[in-house]
Parts: sequence; structure tokens; C-alpha cells
Amino acid sequence: MKKILLLATLIFSMGVAFASSITDDHLTGYIDDSHCGGSKTPMCTPATRVACAKQCIKGGATAVLVVGDKVYKISNQKAVLEYAGKNVTIDGKITGDSIEVTKVIETKS
Repeated sequence: MKKILLLATLIFSMGVAFASSITDDHLTGYIDDSHCGGSKTPMCTPATRVACAKQCIKGGATAVLVVGDKVYKISNQKAVLEYAGKNVTIDGKITGDSIEVTKVIETKS
């Protein structure tokens, strides 16, 4: 009886650990460049943000996700480059202040 209970507990624990490792976090914000992203003094207006972000990323800055006052580094840059300066909802795995993007959806402002 003890072996069955131990086995059931082990299987349940493994299932919970597996389920939590495959879930994505959902964040809504905008893609900006690492030079301007989250700056206390806005470097551009929402109307010029796309052109500004594209230019800065082309100049060597990395893309970041800005959600309110929080700025997330993006570990897989290629997944978001076409959304530079745009409002997005992102699914991904958050680790500290970094996110690995699995899905990007452009949203209306």
C-alpha cells in the first residue's frame, strides 16, 4: 500500500512539474530598442516610435519588450524584429528580466 501511495505521489509531482514547464506567460506592451526602451524621458512619440525603434535596432541596439515600467530583454531577437515600435501581445517563457518569445501578435493601440 505504501509503495502505491509513493508511486502515485511521484507521478502527480512529475505531472505538475511538466505542466508548469510548458506554460507560456502572456504580456502586452510594445517592442522598443534597448537605448530608448523604458526611458524616463521619451525619446520619440507614439507616432514616430516605429521609425525610431527600427533605426536604433538597425544601428546596433537590441529589441526589448516594454510593459508599463518593466523592460524585458528578448533572448530570440529574430522573433520580434518585424514588430519594432509596434504594440504587441507576446507569449513566451520569462526568466528574470528576459523573455524567450514563442508567439507574437500585433495589437491595436
